[in-house]
Amino acid sequence: MRFDPIAHERSLLALLIAVVMLGPFAVDAYLPAFGLIARDLATSEAMVQYSIGSYLLGTALGPVISGPVSDTIGRRPVLVWGLAGFGVFSVGCAVVNSAEMLVVFRFLQAITGSASLLAGRALLADLYSGDRLSQRQSAIMMVMVIAPMLAPVLGGWVAEWWGWRWIFWGLAAGSVAAFIASFLKLPETLAASDRQSLHPGKVLTGYLGIMKNPVAMMYVAALSSISGLFFVYVSATPFLYVETYGMSVSGYAWLFAAGAALAGGANFVNIYLVGRIGYREALLWQGLIAMACGVLMFCGTFGVFDRWAVYAAGLIIMPLLHVIGSNALTGVMDQFDARKGIASAFAMSSRFGVGMIGVAVVGVFHGAVELRYGLIFFVFAAFAGISAQMAVRWDKSR
Repeated sequence: MRFDPIAHERSLLALLIAVVMLGPFAVDAYLPAFGLIARDLATSEAMVQYSIGSYLLGTALGPVISGPVSDTIGRRPVLVWGLAGFGVFSVGCAVVNSAEMLVVFRFLQAITGSASLLAGRALLADLYSGDRLSQRQSAIMMVMVIAPMLAPVLGGWVAEWWGWRWIFWGLAAGSVAAFIASFLKLPETLAASDRQSLHPGKVLTGYLGIMKNPVAMMYVAALSSISGLFFVYVSATPFLYVETYGMSVSGYAWLFAAGAALAGGANFVNIYLVGRIGYREALLWQGLIAMACGVLMFCGTFGVFDRWAVYAAGLIIMPLLHVIGSNALTGVMDQFDARKGIASAFAMSSRFGVGMIGVAVVGVFHGAVELRYGLIFFVFAAFAGISAQMAVRWDKSR
């Protein structure tokens, strides 16, 4: 029997958390096994790394399709059958015999997995809005702190004891469990009267409606910029910290874990702040912190306060990713009474698209890694902070 999502809010959040956890595990669990995968498939580690890029590409493109579909047939079928597809393509990853097929199955795994994630966020927006939605987004985002820390450790153990293929068998098993729970218990939250046409013209009109809404676009800009900033951080700092600054690999791991711990605490603080001053006011302050963080990084990479400013600015990024992400996404969803699936899709695709641009920009610019990292970091941080300020001030003036 399916539960009432309002009366059984904890059950709903627990189920959505299980769905959300599959994403970080799919990205991070197999990272320690790259060498094993390359040897087993008789290829290079660089070729195996393409499977990360294909997964991110699928995560960026998938919502463009699943968002409009969820507005037409409802959240439940998109979430449930997205989980089924994720499980099927996880099995595909487990049985591949070439790196090329791994890249393909990872792309398809991301397409279906992103559908479940999108439907879950749209489902929440059907039930809640404003500050209550932001608080629940923060509660779910706390899982995004725990999962990336656990996934490489568990994936490494599994690969060492049973082989790398069992990582993907484990992902398949997790998706089956989430599929069964969702199929049996998850209710539909999109009323029949609120469903939209899947006609291409109507879908295009929905996406254009977001682009024509300046407040929504500023919220999306804040969300995407902070995501791009985080991708810049994770792509540049392993080389900068370890190779340039001489930090040990274990020291880098501990520093990353400290940032994750700060992110967990920031989500708790954000839930409290939103309850006291509202998500818009909270986002205003978080935008100011982002800009200050960019200035600190700029100073550090150009010799002021030296590497300690770089470390400090980097530590602040993970907390900002979570709290700005929760509040800016709430701002986007609050702009629309209908087509919340398309709104969520636009936000998700923009977030990962800008993230991929951030990674590409770090690789394209040559020269001193410290200086280019500081400059790129500053630009993304300034963009995130300014767009957050503009979004909230424009939103309040309407």
